Amino acid sequence: MITEITASMIGSYKRCPKRYELEYIHDLKPVTASEALTIGTNYHANVEKILKHEEYDHEGLSGKMAEAFEKYIDWKDWKALAEQEFRIRISRGIYLKGKLDAVTSGGVPVEHKTTGQYSLEKYIAHLAYDDQIAIYMLAAKSTRAVYTIIQKPTIKQGKSETEEKYLERVSEWYTPEHVLSVNVYRTAGELKAKCDEVVYLTQQIRKTKMFWRNPNTCALTSCPYASICLNYEPQMQTVGFTTKERRNEELCKY
Repeated sequence: MITEITASMIGSYKRCPKRYELEYIHDLKPVTASEALTIGTNYHANVEKILKHEEYDHEGLSGKMAEAFEKYIDWKDWKALAEQEFRIRISRGIYLKGKLDAVTSGGVPVEHKTTGQYSLEKYIAHLAYDDQIAIYMLAAKSTRAVYTIIQKPTIKQGKSETEEKYLERVSEWYTPEHVLSVNVYRTAGELKAKCDEVVYLTQQIRKTKMFWRNPNTCALTSCPYASICLNYEPQMQTVGFTTKERRNEELCKY
């Protein structure tokens, strides 16, 4: 039996097994993406084009964020290959797969993150506990990763302000303190422990017949599946959700 797992699947299961069931067993997704997700997706697409030395979309908030990335991140020194997918065997019958935002010429994985947090220091401190970092390091066989972090503008558009004027203010608002590049490290022992954890969780997912809810997560964060969590019936049409074309739509190759 072969099981393929991604960092997103592991994260979903650890947050709430019920969410994992809806997202990766029933393969449901919201019909409408949130504004934050749309901005993040467009920003990533722009950064990918920057790394490829291609023209990108300068329009809108995601365009101004990409301009700040191009201006303040020393991305040219990476000589990076953008958007690299991977599939590696981590145990008998278990394969880890995913997509790196980029890989430097030295084999170091690069990830791009956006955040609405007012304090980038707090966001950076959280990286010490981030599963995705270790998983991507496992894939790249690297004990170092580069994370670029861009803060979403904390300034708001005025009621009588045009979008053009607001975006001009956004461009002026961006300074080096709002766009950072940090190195994150894991020891070989930490990466081995993370690999063992992913194998264990994958084995648990294989065997489970009960995808229970985690009410603690519900209380702390908003969940895109909250509207159907308590009353989902596979036989009935689910308003606001559609079936994914494939389990991991973010991947093309695997």
